[in-house]
Amino acid sequence: MLIITYYWPPSGGAGVQRWLKFSKYLHKFGWDPVVFTPGNPDVPVEDVSLTEEVHESVQVLKIPIFEPSRVISFLGGKSSTTRMGASTKSRNKTSFLNRFVRWVRGNVFIPDARITWVKPAVKFANTWLSENPIDAIITTGPPHSMHLIGLGIKKANPDLVWLSDFRDPWSDMDYLDDFHMGKRAKNKLIAMEKMVVQYSDKIIVTSPSVVNTLLDHSDKEKATLIPNGWDLKDFQNIPASVQDSTVFIIGHFGSLYGSRNAPGLWRAVKKWNQAERMKIEIHLVGSVGDEIKLEVNKEKYVKFTPSLGHKQAVIKMMNCDALLLVQNATDAARKCTPGKVFEYIACEKPLLSICNEPSDLASQLENWGLPFCGHEDEDAVYEILKLITKKEGQHKVDPTLYERKALTQKLATELNILTKDR
Repeated sequence: MLIITYYWPPSGGAGVQRWLKFSKYLHKFGWDPVVFTPGNPDVPVEDVSLTEEVHESVQVLKIPIFEPSRVISFLGGKSSTTRMGASTKSRNKTSFLNRFVRWVRGNVFIPDARITWVKPAVKFANTWLSENPIDAIITTGPPHSMHLIGLGIKKANPDLVWLSDFRDPWSDMDYLDDFHMGKRAKNKLIAMEKMVVQYSDKIIVTSPSVVNTLLDHSDKEKATLIPNGWDLKDFQNIPASVQDSTVFIIGHFGSLYGSRNAPGLWRAVKKWNQAERMKIEIHLVGSVGDEIKLEVNKEKYVKFTPSLGHKQAVIKMMNCDALLLVQNATDAARKCTPGKVFEYIACEKPLLSICNEPSDLASQLENWGLPFCGHEDEDAVYEILKLITKKEGQHKVDPTLYERKALTQKLATELNILTKDR
C-alpha cells in the first residue's frame, strides 16, 4: 500500500502518531506500507526520537513542497502551522496583516496551504505507480489536501483501492471560521470533500459523528470507525519518580488554546487549594495560548512545561496523579474524540474530563463510566476533584481494544475485504 501523509518523523505532535503506528504493525498482517510525504514540511514541532519507530521494512518516498506559510512567517504574520482556530476572545484586536493572512488562507489556499503540493505529488505518484504496482492507497488528513492527491491518483488508476482517513472533520471544522471564507470558497471546499468521498472506496473516521457530514444515511456503510489509540511499547519500562505526598499533580498534554479554556477548572482548583489540606497543581505540558496564559499566569498552582518528545511525554503522564482532558468548546468539536484520551486511559490514572454535552467524547466517557463536566461548571469540577484525589469513583477502563496492534488488525481486515476481488 501507498500511504500519503503530510506528517511523518521527524515531525512531532499528534498528527504523526496514527500512521506511524499503523505502518509499524501492518507487516504483521500481510501488508507492506510505502509512505509518501513531503521532504521539507513546515511543521510546528519536531520529535527526532520518532524516527527510531519507523519500521525497517517501511519504504519512504519524499519530494519537496513549497510552503506559503514560510512566506507568511517572513512577512511577520502567524505561520499556517500554528493553530489559528477557535479563539474565544474578540478578533478585532488582531492586526490588519494577521486578518489579511487569515483571509488569504481561507479564500486562496483551498482546502489548505498545502494545496501547492497536490499537482507535483500526483505527477510523482502516478509515475512511481507505473513502475511499482501496489494494491491500495491511503490518504490521511488534515491537511485534507492529501485527499486531493488521492483523488488525482484514483482518477488515473480507477482499479486501485483508495481509503481516505479523516482524522478530523473537514468542511465543518471549527478553525475554518477564523479564515473568513467567502461563499465561493466555502462551496469549493464542500465540493472537494464530496468528490473525495464519492471516489473513495472506503472512508475511515476516528469519531462516529464525522460520518453524518460526509455521507448520507443510505451510504453510511461506506465508512468504518477506527479510533486513535495507544502503543503498548510506549508504556513499558517507565521509570517512576518520587512524588510529594502533599501535592496532587494533574497533567494536561498537548496544545491548550482559546476554545480549550476551562474557567470552571481554574476557579475550582483555586477554591480547593484555599480549603483543602492536599494541594493541587496543574501541569500544562505543551503549547499554551495567550488567552489562557493571561488567565492563569498569576496562579501558583499552574506549572508550564514546553512541548516534550512523545517518549518523554508518556513518562511524565505516567508520573502524574491524574490527567486532564479539555475538549474545544465549539460545535464542531462535538464530532471529535481527542486522540490523547486513549493514551490517558492506558496510563490507568484518574481522568478529569471537560467537554461538550452532547458530543462523541461525552458519549465515550459515559460508556466508560468516567465523570465529565462543562467548561464553566466550577461546582462539578470540584466534585470530580473530590473523587480523583481519593482515587475513588472512577471505573477501570479496559484499554486493550484501543491498542495500536489491535487497531492495525482492523485496518488490515478492511483492506483485505476491499482488495479481495481486485
